[in-house]
Amino acid sequence: MYTSSLTRRRVMSDKPNILFFFPDQHRGDWLGALNTLGVSTPHIDALIGNGLHFTHALTPSPLCSPARACLASGRRYDHQTVKDNRDDFKISDWNIYRAMRDADYTVIGCGKFDLLKGSMDWGEDGMHGAGDASRTRQLGFTTGCDSAGKHDCIVAHKRGHGPEPYRSYLQSLGLWEEHVEDFEGRVGSAMYTNVAPTPLPDHAYCDNWIGKNAVRLLSEAPQDKPWFLQINFNGPHEPLDITERMLERWRGRDMQSPLENTQFGPALHQSMRRNYAAMIENIDRMVGEILAWLESTGQRDNTVVFYSSDHGENLGDHNQWGKTTPHKASVRIPLVINTPGYNGQSFDKPVDLVDVAATFLELTGAANPGVDGLSLLGDLSGREVLTTGLMEWRTVTDGCFKYVHNYDPNVKEIDRVQLGWNPSFGQPKMLFDLEADPFECNNLADARLTLSRQYHGMLMDQLL
Repeated sequence: MYTSSLTRRRVMSDKPNILFFFPDQHRGDWLGALNTLGVSTPHIDALIGNGLHFTHALTPSPLCSPARACLASGRRYDHQTVKDNRDDFKISDWNIYRAMRDADYTVIGCGKFDLLKGSMDWGEDGMHGAGDASRTRQLGFTTGCDSAGKHDCIVAHKRGHGPEPYRSYLQSLGLWEEHVEDFEGRVGSAMYTNVAPTPLPDHAYCDNWIGKNAVRLLSEAPQDKPWFLQINFNGPHEPLDITERMLERWRGRDMQSPLENTQFGPALHQSMRRNYAAMIENIDRMVGEILAWLESTGQRDNTVVFYSSDHGENLGDHNQWGKTTPHKASVRIPLVINTPGYNGQSFDKPVDLVDVAATFLELTGAANPGVDGLSLLGDLSGREVLTTGLMEWRTVTDGCFKYVHNYDPNVKEIDRVQLGWNPSFGQPKMLFDLEADPFECNNLADARLTLSRQYHGMLMDQLL
């Protein structure tokens, strides 16, 4: 059932545990429950079947660090300080993790946080320092293991930075040099076009290692207080490196071709999309294993489960790759909440990760200083429009139309960082009718000039 309003229902009588699956670069339409692309995600689908599915969920900003900073701060892109991947989240700024810890939660995280990566000082244990000097603890985490993303793990090593958890793990297995050599064949366009399997065995594959860390950290958590755990999988972020086992599952399976793409050939597109799907299916497998572990320890019934992502992935649509663009595939994300009282209900109006932050605060009873978001378990009827932005462009949508201001696909990302945002920029504007044109192929900005100006005014009002 799709609806634009939700009935507020009691979640649990006591403070629930919260388990947040937060992979990197999982676009919102690649879920088995949507039955459109052939990807199989039975465990995520089961969360949808007994929970809430937000079918128009957006990232506040389609780049790793800004998106995650928006979640942490409860603020949208223009109201917080992390503008691109070079910026660290300010320890002194208020954030949801410290607020939940102050509400007597054990706050745990593992995988790539991308909140402190600018300094590349993870340390072997992922705590960014020891004792009171640990910046992971200063952020609000009781314990955890922050690790680098796929690229930063290699970059930090080459730049001579200190230890990093996943690198140390591979070194302990004697697999690090082989991993580095393989990764060097996956730079530039080969991040996508190199579809050969990684030489790493399954047990050493990064997302599987992250999943094992999650279970270890939970098993070590105190039993006398509720916990919050955020699991930041590295996949399905490029490069498209998958194990032999993951590759074998996808042999002979066909994928939908990218939209409006003039690059490469059909066979390579099939292979690239199979690898992307294989990473999602592997994450789904880890979701199932972790939920089974919770069930076996008697904690599942008192745990609210969230599944989302920091941003999407163009994967060749409109000749675009990765994220950072305002296209649907880049800004749409999956968002599922599995909690008692909702059985397969869907919400089709725009929501985002800042609303997820507000929901965490409500569930944990943490102090809310007035974040930009609305609780996803509360009344969302007051939400009229939602903005997304990065560097020099901004969008606004009400779920019916989407307006894009100042996006130029011909400007290189490195130049876009320097440009920044200026509302007086006059690049071509875009307006899409999301009901008639869900894939955003027909720009109506000139044909419907009055409506375009109306949405431009909505955008400017939101940015004040």
